[in-house]
Amino acid sequence: MIPDVRTRIPGDRHCSDQLFCGIHLFKNVMLKHVLLLLATLCTSSTFADKQGNPTDGRAGRQFEVRINTNVELLGFIYFLGYEGSQSETPSYPEKDRKRYAYGIDVYQHYKSFAGSKHLAVAIDFAQDIWLDYFINLLIQLEDFPNAKLTDQIAPAYYRRFSKSGDLAEARKNASAFLEAMNGLYREVDFGSYLAKNKSLYANAIAQVKAGLPEDRFLTEMEEFYQGHFDSYNLVPSLTIPAGMGFGAKYESGGKKHAFHVFGTFAIQQWVDSNKLDMGFADKKHLLELSTHEFGHSFVNPCVDSLPEMLIAETQPLFDPIKEAMGPQGYPGWKTCLYEHFVRAGEVVIARNLGHSEDAERIRNHYITNRKFIYLDTLIVELEKYNATRKGSCRQAITSAMLRLREVAKR
Repeated sequence: MIPDVRTRIPGDRHCSDQLFCGIHLFKNVMLKHVLLLLATLCTSSTFADKQGNPTDGRAGRQFEVRINTNVELLGFIYFLGYEGSQSETPSYPEKDRKRYAYGIDVYQHYKSFAGSKHLAVAIDFAQDIWLDYFINLLIQLEDFPNAKLTDQIAPAYYRRFSKSGDLAEARKNASAFLEAMNGLYREVDFGSYLAKNKSLYANAIAQVKAGLPEDRFLTEMEEFYQGHFDSYNLVPSLTIPAGMGFGAKYESGGKKHAFHVFGTFAIQQWVDSNKLDMGFADKKHLLELSTHEFGHSFVNPCVDSLPEMLIAETQPLFDPIKEAMGPQGYPGWKTCLYEHFVRAGEVVIARNLGHSEDAERIRNHYITNRKFIYLDTLIVELEKYNATRKGSCRQAITSAMLRLREVAKR
C-alpha cells in the first residue's frame, strides 16, 4: 500500500487493487515499512449514522457507518509513537508527508506526550501482534477510557497476548494493554480531541454514506457465498494511516457482525472549514475495498475447513510466488490462498453486478502486478458454481483446490 494497505478478520490479511498489506503494526517500536506494505459495533461510539439498504427483505438489514473511538486511539498511538517523529527527519519521503498529513498534524499537537509511560506500555505489547487482531478485539469493547475484558469476549480475541498461548497470561497482558490505553486516553484528553474535530468526522461519515455500494451488493455477495451476517459495518478512520484497511467479525447474542475499518483514500483538506474533504469520496474504491474485506469473512472459514493434506499437497505452488507475496504481507501459503480466493470472488461478483470492465481490470491487476498467478484457475471453478448455484461455494472452493493440486503435480 504506496502502497495502499488493508487487512481483514483475525488471522486474515488483505490488500485490494493498488494495495499491498503489511503484517505488524509495530516491530522494534513499530517499523514503518511493514505498515506501508500493509470495524464497528461498540457499546458506545462518538459519532454514528445508519444507512438503510433493504436488499433482501430481512428485518433490520442495513449498512452501519460509524466512527469508533477505540480504533481512533489505536491509530493515534501509531502517529504519536512512531510516524510523527519520523516525519521530522530530513529523509522522510515527501509523498508520505502528503498522504499522512492529517496524522502528522495530530502528532504536532500532541508530541509532548510522546514520552508517556502509558504509550510505552501499549507499544511494548503491540510489537508482536498484528493490527487487525487489535481491531477485532477493540470493536467489541466499551469505548476508552472504560475498556476492559469481559467474560463475553471469546479467548480467541486475546489469546495472542501470550506468546505461549496461555490463557491466564494472555488475559492478564490484554488487560494491562487496555489499562494503558485507558490511561493514555485520559492523559491526552482524547475526548476533547474527538469533540474538537467532530465536523471532520462528520464529513468522513457523509462521504462514505454518499458512496455506499448499490442496494443489491449485499444480496449478491450473500447469495454467491451462501452466507449471512446480521450487520455490515463500515468504519472510516482519520488516524489509521491512509490506504490501510482491515476486516473484522465477531458473534454476540446469537448475531454475527462484519466490519470494514479503513483509512482515507485520498489527500485530505481540513484546514478550511468551508472546503472539508477527508478523503473518502471514491465510490468505486469503496465498493471494491468492501467486496474484498467483507469477502474474507465468508472465504476464510471455507479455506480453514479444507483438509490439511490438500493444503500441504498444493504447498509447492507457493515457491514461484513467495518472493512477490512476502513484501505484500503474505508470508505463507494458507494466507496466500485466502487472498487468491477472495480476489477470485471479487472478479465473479463484479461480473454479477454488471461491472465487467472493472472485473477485468482488477483481474489483470492482481495477476500481472500482484502476481496472483493462480487466479484464473480458481475463477474457472467459481464461475461453474456461479452459473448454476448448485452445491455450495464451499464445495466450489474445494473443487478449485483439487485443480490446484493437479497443477502442483505437473
